[in-house]
Amino acid sequence: MDYNTLRQRWDALEAPASIYEVDPSLEPLDDTVELARRAGMAIPEGEPSWTGDAVSMRLEHDAHTLTVYRPSRAVQCVDNSRWQVDDGASDMQISDAEAFDAAEREASRLGLLEQDDFTPFRVTRLRASSCVRGQSPRKPRVIDVGVVLKRRLGGLGFEGQGGNVVMYFGPEGSLTGFERVARRVGKVRAAVTGWRPLDDVLTETEDHLRLRRDSDFTVEDARSGYLELGRLQEQTVIQPVYVLALRLGGPNREPEEPERRIEHAIPAALNNIAPLVPSAEPDVPQTPRYSAD
Repeated sequence: MDYNTLRQRWDALEAPASIYEVDPSLEPLDDTVELARRAGMAIPEGEPSWTGDAVSMRLEHDAHTLTVYRPSRAVQCVDNSRWQVDDGASDMQISDAEAFDAAEREASRLGLLEQDDFTPFRVTRLRASSCVRGQSPRKPRVIDVGVVLKRRLGGLGFEGQGGNVVMYFGPEGSLTGFERVARRVGKVRAAVTGWRPLDDVLTETEDHLRLRRDSDFTVEDARSGYLELGRLQEQTVIQPVYVLALRLGGPNREPEEPERRIEHAIPAALNNIAPLVPSAEPDVPQTPRYSAD
């Protein structure tokens, strides 16, 4: 994407947004034991027996394991006897639309959506096959379907490993597991006062990667959204970011060096809260290397 095209794309990414606090006072979905029971875990009455470590807490009963991750308060439940288990015969025939409908219905029943706005994002299918040595594999069968629902906040979607609910279905559409990595959004810390200009972001990206645009990498796409980290990472604020889809390589790439593609997130608000990726080196003010002229 050349500079002028990217600049036109940039102007369309701005939207009303805020920087939010992450609410640290609430446990995941308030009552995880009741959530486990709704998911099919026959937990006896009384105080359940939790096990855990510094990273997570686990509640196990029969083949089910419910896990709460301490850093993010993400919650995950898996039926180990059925999740991604091949019975040797099943072949799930389910369309994306049917999978999204089932995921939204089950997530709502379990209370995983709460008051948040989740929209269909992706359907994944796990395939299994078999073959006899020296022969071609038989036709692959779909044995497990995963459905990703992505959160939206105002007019922006979410980027990163978090901000989602994932539902897993086995043969006959039975629920075999789920995961919610969607922190509770608290009060507004500050409204976004403005969005960072393209030149500033390109300069910071080059300095972070220690590469130069055009000669070392190409920007293939750009989008904006709120960033939410994964289940093993602590996070105190939810704030908007730019995400640049980059293709590494260029005229300086060695012939034997393969092209690589990465996605780079960078704070989008002029009044953003600290860098997303702390630098090991002191911050040095940079002069933008790009001009709008």
